[in-house]
Amino acid sequence: MEEKIKEIIAVFIKVPAGQIGPATTIGRSAVGSSILLHRMFARLAEAGWVGDNYSDIKVYADLWPAGPPVTGAGPAPAFPAAGMTTAVSPLATVSSDRFPAADLAMPGVGIDMEEISAMPETPDFRSAEFYRMNFTSAEMAYCILQTDPYSSFAGLFAAKEAIVKADPQFRSRPFNTIAIDHTPEGKPVYPGFGLSVSHAGGMAVAIAVRGGIDFSYGPSYGPAGQHPISFQPVPPDRPAGSGTWIAWLALLLAVAALVIVLTH
Repeated sequence: MEEKIKEIIAVFIKVPAGQIGPATTIGRSAVGSSILLHRMFARLAEAGWVGDNYSDIKVYADLWPAGPPVTGAGPAPAFPAAGMTTAVSPLATVSSDRFPAADLAMPGVGIDMEEISAMPETPDFRSAEFYRMNFTSAEMAYCILQTDPYSSFAGLFAAKEAIVKADPQFRSRPFNTIAIDHTPEGKPVYPGFGLSVSHAGGMAVAIAVRGGIDFSYGPSYGPAGQHPISFQPVPPDRPAGSGTWIAWLALLLAVAALVIVLTH
């Protein structure tokens, strides 16, 4: 199994399989893009490797916390299978010593750009491991019905990356537990965030803003929009309107940075 794993990784990091050792870098910096990184892990899952926290994997040795499996010694370490993760609340808590409550209460901004052509082609999105690992069944259903499904999938992927960048508590979350919904008008929404997704020049671009206005919505808008957005009251210990102007300022700075990136 280990030989097969190295052969798959070699394709993505462009290093001969025979040269891959415990200290070989296989994370985001080695692969080149987030989509390619997730594609690599999907291929690894198909080959029998299982894991649930890709953000902690930086070098080859990180794939095997207990060491590489020995031939004939049974299955690999029992991590939850990537395509069979358990749903996690979007408001999952994190260790207070890593991310103090004061930091999480401040607005956060995340920006992500992904090449649409990097999305893996498949005759069946629902059975392809990459899409199973990164999107919910509802997200797949939405994208499949769009004029260009790959463009829609890339937009959702970029939005999830932007959410992770805006809020560190999502960094260890499998993407298929970050379920992005849409309003009847097609606007992407996620609890506690303002999202915007655009497509241009073969790229999908997303911005996520956390903080300012805290909102939530029902489990599904549905074709008739049965669950309109409901704004939550400001916590009693936070002055009304505090943070909102910061969120808008952060969003404006994010947009300005995005324009600079797209024009250079």
